[in-house]
Amino acid sequence: MQFDLATAFMIGLFGLTHCLGMCGGIVGALDVGIDPKPLRAGGRMRFHLSYNAGRITSYAFAGVIAGLLGALAATASYGNALPIGRMIAGLMMIALGLYLAGWWRAITVLEKGGQSLWNRIEPLGRGFLPVTSTVQAFGLGLIWGWLPCGLVYSALALAMASASPFSGALIMAAFGLGTLPALLSFGTFAGALRKWVRHPLLRQASGLLIVLFGIYTVVMALQGQAHGHAPGH
Repeated sequence: MQFDLATAFMIGLFGLTHCLGMCGGIVGALDVGIDPKPLRAGGRMRFHLSYNAGRITSYAFAGVIAGLLGALAATASYGNALPIGRMIAGLMMIALGLYLAGWWRAITVLEKGGQSLWNRIEPLGRGFLPVTSTVQAFGLGLIWGWLPCGLVYSALALAMASASPFSGALIMAAFGLGTLPALLSFGTFAGALRKWVRHPLLRQASGLLIVLFGIYTVVMALQGQAHGHAPGH
């Protein structure tokens, strides 16, 4: 479990180049309803924390569903689904890393696949704009947590491989925490971050790290090791 949590966190952390591209506009929209006066800096952070709390709550709920589906699949296949699930999760991470590095864009097929569901959910988020309270910020986060995203889908594959609703929720929460540094700093350092995350070396290094996590996960699956035998246990 420790390895899965660490991997999910790293997917969120090293996926910042993709994360800022997908969610940067949302963070900007969140700022529209916040008083820009310096004295309200603490209030501004509360808004962003509330938004991200809502987003991570949605991730955790999705993790419960993914873990439950994994548990049902494991039961139906007499326990053989877990290593297969881990291999799928590893392959997803490899595809994600290649996409982040700019070497292969196959992961965008999954994002397009989730677009139909998102088209039904996204209008609900408009009701929270402009954001003028922490409750609205939390609600906006709940909605935007379902944005089609290759990062999220890769973490969800890990959550499904855990074959446990509780573990799935923890894995997705760890993923959400990994994305926090990028999104919390976006409002303050937006200009510098945009320039920084577009640097090819950063994108390739981030992608390569996720590819390595994916390869390790696939190797573990091919060796027939359930996640209970992963490092850290």
